[in-house]
Amino acid sequence: MTGKFSIYYNPQAGSGRARDVLKELRVTGYRLPEDSDYRDCRDIVVIGGDGTFNRLLNELERPEEHRFVLLAGGTSNSLYSQISGKESAADKMRRYLDGAAFRPVDVPQLICNGQTWRFVNEASVGFAAAIAREIEKRQTKRLFNRLHINELAYIATAFRCWRKDEPMMLSLNNNRRISGDLYPCPNAQLDDGLIDVFTLRCPRLRLPIELTRLVKATREVHSLYSSREQVREGHWTFDKPLPVEIDGNPIGETTEIHLSLYDKQIQVL
Repeated sequence: MTGKFSIYYNPQAGSGRARDVLKELRVTGYRLPEDSDYRDCRDIVVIGGDGTFNRLLNELERPEEHRFVLLAGGTSNSLYSQISGKESAADKMRRYLDGAAFRPVDVPQLICNGQTWRFVNEASVGFAAAIAREIEKRQTKRLFNRLHINELAYIATAFRCWRKDEPMMLSLNNNRRISGDLYPCPNAQLDDGLIDVFTLRCPRLRLPIELTRLVKATREVHSLYSSREQVREGHWTFDKPLPVEIDGNPIGETTEIHLSLYDKQIQVL
């Protein structure tokens, strides 16, 4: 592979936040490559949110051959916040250029409808996936991002899905936080070789209460309607086709999924 690093960014991420980050880096004097192919570089600077990184992870044939420098520019930057806290893009680039150590991260893989999908944060089936599907379909997310009240996009869409979608959620967590500021598995770790599985089944009228208990939860909240376990692999079947998403990206509907996990397969900063 050639080149010190390349840039992979989504100009639509965060309704333009990724473009702002790119502009900020250029203004502060970083010499960024113009036309390098990210597939040819070992190090890839990723500007966007969780969905942007997920798309890259599934585009690359062998992601383990690359290292990823994540710069937050999306709506939900769950992975970035877990790895870098509130570090600015300029400070992150400075650390990278100074030779900072990368962190090894597990990569779960989900087989859905005969296709394999990689993810890092979480995958979900059911209600949370229905929200991701509706947000992708409508302009809600883009509008609320422009108004800087993006969390309300999830609330508004969740209310719409609550009235019509199945009040069931299966969440496969490699990270503590998922979109909408939910923490279904506050003990989940990116590099422990395990996936934290959260399952919720409850009456429709009970669903808002159960989800509210997960918002910014700092510890596991137990309920008669939910359960948690840790696995390295698993297989789940459903009575009817349910929506599925990975790191906020809808990937269709299915009646079964299979999960496997690869320990510390990629390196991120």
